[in-house]
Amino acid sequence: MPLSRVDWGGSRVRLLACYDCVKMWTTGANLSSLVGPDALPPGTLDTGFRLIVAAVLGALIGWERGRADKPADSRTMMLIAVGAAGFALVGVRVVADQAAAPGIQTDPTRVLSYIISGVGFLGAGAILHSKKAVRGLTTASSVWCTAAVGAACGLGEYVVAVVVSMIVLVTLWTPWLYHEVRGTTPNDGNHQEE
Repeated sequence: MPLSRVDWGGSRVRLLACYDCVKMWTTGANLSSLVGPDALPPGTLDTGFRLIVAAVLGALIGWERGRADKPADSRTMMLIAVGAAGFALVGVRVVADQAAAPGIQTDPTRVLSYIISGVGFLGAGAILHSKKAVRGLTTASSVWCTAAVGAACGLGEYVVAVVVSMIVLVTLWTPWLYHEVRGTTPNDGNHQEE
């Protein structure tokens, strides 16, 4: 049985897929005979696209933090954005599944609130306090904003995700551009970077 005819809700999917792969390998059949246009579960491409957009936007924000020599680099921000997008996607799917069940009330904002509070702990870890200064607030804020970008991607709100990413990047680049134009270093005068 080709994968395009497999009932994706069944528990025998892995066994059938493995059987088809072995059959394809032993008979010399090509992949197109195994996978038809309706072979993937509904929404798989959309889900993948949402996660990829979250990863790219998170990596972009992280690239700026890495360029500024901060601990949260592109890999960290990418993971935060993809994680937030994944949680948002799961939350949407759970709410959609629960909506079909009579008598069960769901609240889609709960998942988002837990993303916010969970990422708050990550941001708190980026903040260092010493006797004279608090450092890491900008990195902690960018971690929080990156989670918002990921959650927006997970919900399919690409315009929100891109606009928030652009605002974050402009905010992070503005001090650097200011000092480049003036020919000063970030720690000259009263201005103190994180």
